[in-house]
Amino acid sequence: MTSREYQTNRAALPRTVLELYAGRWVAFSPTGQRIVASGETLEHLEDQLAAAGQDSQAVILEYLPGPDEDTGPEVEFL
Repeated sequence: MTSREYQTNRAALPRTVLELYAGRWVAFSPTGQRIVASGETLEHLEDQLAAAGQDSQAVILEYLPGPDEDTGPEVEFL
């Protein structure tokens, strides 16, 4: 479960920043203010975190879909 602070800060990250990581796994800081590391796979991301001495349990891991990836059905609200 993520904190309200994380959710607010994560939502405020510019789309242009997030697009740089499209199709990759990323590790967000606990406050959601920055991306700590990224990798093509979850395993690669965990290796990047370990190499940086960052505890993978102290960050929020998320996959950011690429532009050509299906992210599921779109929901239409009436």
